[in-house]
Amino acid sequence: MNEGWIVLGICIVFVFGAALPLLRGSSRNDPPPPPPKETLRDWRKGE
Repeated sequence: MNEGWIVLGICIVFVFGAALPLLRGSSRNDPPPPPPKETLRDWRKGE
């Protein structure tokens, strides 16, 4: 049963670590994301 608690603890830490950035939200001081890069399809259309 001891191994089960260790595995459960690792799973909980992993889930909280992945969810923490989503729960914090983005800061107002963050710069905006860069514009999307030009692709070959955009180049062929002439856009």
